Amino acid sequence: MDWNNVLATRSSRMKASEIRELLKLLDQPDIISFAGGIPDPALFPAEAFKDAFSDALTTQASVALQYSVSEGYKPLREWIAGEMAKIGVPCGPKNILIT
Repeated sequence: MDWNNVLATRSSRMKASEIRELLKLLDQPDIISFAGGIPDPALFPAEAFKDAFSDALTTQASVALQYSVSEGYKPLREWIAGEMAKIGVPCGPKNILIT
């Protein structure tokens, strides 16, 4: 089938995504990429995440799984602001945005 007659003419200007091409390199076991901010999966704190998710889903599943304000969960923002204050960074929950 000749797709040129079916697709919009602007599709001829489409190019491969450089990010997608970069991420393809990660599948090659002999490549260690320092590009794109790709961390070593062996460094992921999987057990800490497991414990945190388990705690959130055990104690506050209805809050953890529900949509909320764009800024993020207020008790978490308050905790982060407190941790920042401990290291000398003055801020409040309004200065914290969870992404």
